Amino acid sequence: MDATLTTGWTDFAVAMAGAAAALAGLVMVALSVNIKEILALPGLPARAAAAVGSLVLVVVTGGLLLVPGQPAPVLGFEILVALVPAIALHTVSLNHRMRHAQAPRLSLSLYLTAAALQLFPFVLGGLLLVVAGGSVGLFLVAAGVLLTVIGSMLDAWVLMVEILR
Repeated sequence: MDATLTTGWTDFAVAMAGAAAALAGLVMVALSVNIKEILALPGLPARAAAAVGSLVLVVVTGGLLLVPGQPAPVLGFEILVALVPAIALHTVSLNHRMRHAQAPRLSLSLYLTAAALQLFPFVLGGLLLVVAGGSVGLFLVAAGVLLTVIGSMLDAWVLMVEILR
């Protein structure tokens, strides 16, 4: 990747990777503290796994953005590969929600919307980096990173606070 494409992205990548790693630690603490409650509710372990998987995606993406000198298509391909486990975990979580939700259509639409808002910018950004190699792909990946951090904060709240209500 040429220097002009990644200029200014280092600080963003470091900040987001650090924030996601810290948030992943918080989710892991929430899991350990509330493990009995989490295991007792169908679908919640899968939701927790999807939250951790999304945060790992943010950490990996931050690391990939920091690799010097790689071509945009390579970065795009790496991001698309890193997406696979996150998409798989969200799919498992979605299946659990559909089976155990009291209002399946509402639960499905809310979860699909939240997951799509987080993951679709990564997909589109990665594809644009592979095909076009321009900075638009990086801005879409950045949007995915920020939306994933927001979504994971909500999941952390559920795992730490809402589960005890």
